[in-house]
Amino acid sequence: MAESKVLPGSFGTAVPDEEPPAKIAKSGPKGRPIWGVLPMLRDDTLNFLKDAATYGDIVPLRILMSTAYLLNHPAHVEHVLQKNHRNYRKTPMLGKLRPVLGDGLFMSEGELWTRQRKLMQPSFLKERVDALAGKMADTIATHLKGWEERVASGTPFNLSEDVSILTLEIALQTMFDTGLGADAAGFGEAMHLSHQVCAERVWNLTGITERLPTRRNRKFNEAVEFLQGVVSRIIAERRANPRPSNDLLSILMDARDADTNEVMDDQQLRDEVMTLMLAGHDTTATMVAWALLMLSQQKELLERMRDEVDTHLAGRMPEAGDLKPLDFTKRIIQEVARLRPSIWWFARVAINDDNIAGQPIKAGTTVFISQYLIHTHPEVWDDPEKFDPDRFLPDQTAGRPKFAYFPFGAGPRVCIGGGFAMMEMTFVLAMIFRRFDVEVTSDRDPVFGNLITLRPDDDIWARAKLRLRH
Repeated sequence: MAESKVLPGSFGTAVPDEEPPAKIAKSGPKGRPIWGVLPMLRDDTLNFLKDAATYGDIVPLRILMSTAYLLNHPAHVEHVLQKNHRNYRKTPMLGKLRPVLGDGLFMSEGELWTRQRKLMQPSFLKERVDALAGKMADTIATHLKGWEERVASGTPFNLSEDVSILTLEIALQTMFDTGLGADAAGFGEAMHLSHQVCAERVWNLTGITERLPTRRNRKFNEAVEFLQGVVSRIIAERRANPRPSNDLLSILMDARDADTNEVMDDQQLRDEVMTLMLAGHDTTATMVAWALLMLSQQKELLERMRDEVDTHLAGRMPEAGDLKPLDFTKRIIQEVARLRPSIWWFARVAINDDNIAGQPIKAGTTVFISQYLIHTHPEVWDDPEKFDPDRFLPDQTAGRPKFAYFPFGAGPRVCIGGGFAMMEMTFVLAMIFRRFDVEVTSDRDPVFGNLITLRPDDDIWARAKLRLRH
């Protein structure tokens, strides 16, 4: 990619305010009559996009009667997500999530998004997140008592399911303080079903089957009604009997617009809670599961992390102030997020005509961007498939473009809960591996599933053993 516009070194620091000339492909993967590439994109999204990326930086993709573009260069990501972000909105396909997420921060656009982001941002400042550290650590410690029983039995257990339950427990405890009591199990099942059905519906362009009275559609509607009913009931109870609390729900209920002094109404509050619960817990669970699998295969790196945890924590529970000293643990999480980003691709639609590095983009055109492709691009990363946390050391990141790495999104719509997720994953890895060994008993190199989040096609199974200390 043109050296004339980039300082020495592949994907070096670009000259300010200039985009490097792009490798614009004249054609992309061959599609089918009428449908174009839609069937391949729908049926095997990751492998299709990996193949399409070999054509160039900007690759045309014929979908039905229109042309979309795959953007595979950090500068183009920056253009869409930052420099000209106001010209791009989310695609209608994400409307499939609206029955669950409503008009929460992930789904909203325009003035509603701007207002809600401004209203909610103070709730996720570092000091607010740090105040939740104790509740988070206590929840993890309680959950890991169940691992002691697994050690005694020696039987394999569903690791993917277990970490999903754990991250949901953390979400419930930090959101609602005392959790959900008897509703907790049903809440988890309903969230799982809702996520599955939404993922299936994303590529259903007509939406006809979603309106049929099938058993699965009825179960989905019942699950959504249950989820929203539980959250709405808790909000109503808090309104009727306010009490001092440091949980996220109380923080969001107290959040006021700086200009109008208004608070969120109950429906908007419910949508934001649902968004934080569903999007936050699932993406974190996926990355934690990948981290446990990958570290079980990286013994030397695992021992480095354990030495750091043993030295700094010395057996005590982690606290918010421990995040900075646990730097190698953080780099492990960053590397997991590079190789296995939970949200690994997305699409945007141009509102007005645009031009990206010489490629005209007409209004209404869809552009695809993949974190997975950018995170493993051979011209961005040395030995991109190698698991190497030290690539995030300061001297290694100095010349790397900002938009070469964006597991939590980027630009104004960067994930509001990124700091919370990093603390959660750091605590989980530190508290598991300082006491347990994880022996994966299922496929150690699983096939990726074709879902919204980048997860294995089959669950990861493992045994827990007490850690062997040297």
